[in-house]
Amino acid sequence: MERKLDITINHLPTPTWNWLHMNESTLSVPTTYQNTPIHMVVPKRIVCYEDSIRTMEQYKTGMGEDMNRLIGENTKILHIETEKGQKIKEPITLYFRGMKENTYHEIEIQAKEDSELTVIMVYNSDGKKDALSQNSSKAEDGKEVLYQGIRTKLSAKENAKIHLIQVQMLGNEFIHLNDIGGVCEERGIIDLLQIGLGSKEAYSGCQIELLGAESEVTTNIGYTAKGKQKFDMNYVINHYGKKSKSYLKANGVLQDQAFKLFRGTIDFKHGSSGSEGEESEDVLLLGDDIVNQTIPLILCAEEDVQGNHGATIGQIDDDVLFYLCSRGMTKEEAEKRLKEYGPNNLKEKKKESLFIKFIKEFNDFMIITLIIAAIISAIVSKINGEGDYIDSIIIIVIVIFNAIMGLIQEEKAEKSLEALKKMSAPNAKVIRDGKIEEIEMTVGSTSVKLK
Repeated sequence: MERKLDITINHLPTPTWNWLHMNESTLSVPTTYQNTPIHMVVPKRIVCYEDSIRTMEQYKTGMGEDMNRLIGENTKILHIETEKGQKIKEPITLYFRGMKENTYHEIEIQAKEDSELTVIMVYNSDGKKDALSQNSSKAEDGKEVLYQGIRTKLSAKENAKIHLIQVQMLGNEFIHLNDIGGVCEERGIIDLLQIGLGSKEAYSGCQIELLGAESEVTTNIGYTAKGKQKFDMNYVINHYGKKSKSYLKANGVLQDQAFKLFRGTIDFKHGSSGSEGEESEDVLLLGDDIVNQTIPLILCAEEDVQGNHGATIGQIDDDVLFYLCSRGMTKEEAEKRLKEYGPNNLKEKKKESLFIKFIKEFNDFMIITLIIAAIISAIVSKINGEGDYIDSIIIIVIVIFNAIMGLIQEEKAEKSLEALKKMSAPNAKVIRDGKIEEIEMTVGSTSVKLK
């Protein structure tokens, strides 16, 4: 029988009412797992190695201390580092795929002083049932699931910047655990983008400490959940440094019987004067059995700070959706938009005069070289007292003749293109006042032909 470990994760820093069951989440996870290889694409100048030494062990993470019990001491750590002053444009890409066992990984990313790097993590699977193994766990609905866990720690030194992009596209046979902890020193920046599309259940946590003055973190989260998918999230940003900034934004779409719990906390600690924090969430609900829970939280122990939070939750009415899809717009609305925004076509550049086109024919390296050669030939002839300008005159005549021929060819090409536009004008079918109409899409035309 497979051994299980009960852990408590995603703690809200300041608990709310217990009966809401939103302060934390509990999870029973397997203790047997494999440290499977990661498929990596690493630029040459990046320092990348693997060992068992944790250099950021003191960094706290969003999912909490119980992750230390899950990710054991024997787990190997992948280290990714930059040297001082290195700004690496090429991203480091890590692929987590082909997993047939419960897997857990630990990664430490360090951007040293005045450096910059981008790390992309992609989690995907083939989504096939035969990918499961004997080490998988039974879910409540009887289907087997695999656990895919990762803990990432980030260190942005002075004037350093880390871009972390995570894309999760696991199949519904996976439960995904994604834990992040980071520290920004003076003017250090962490830029986090997370996209959640897959897995049966997804638990994510992130805690960033803005220790240095003018340090900054930007977190953008996008997710879509359908069926019985579950997303449980906890994001905590602690401001310590003066004039530090944080931006926490989540956008999601929930369908069917999906479940989502989002906790977002910005905490202005004592001494973080002049700091700014902003968090927001936009959720679109496309179902009647959705569970959508949100806790935006701002804590403050400093007076001279600015914090904003908000959440927008919307649902499209079925009648309105049917009306918009079936009726289109009225002719009056179409004419109003035409007057307000103009025809729906690409703006054409203002036509140039023949003189400007003729002058542009001389804007060529070889032509300029010939003109310079003609001038030099004439000057040399003048200095030598020969008075022989035949070569210079021939060169200039050739250049002018070439420009005239080029101008003629360009004019012919433009006329042919205009004729082609008139011959290939497409039509578009639209709905006006509930009826299908066909509109001529010729440039500058607003005529309508009823079908």
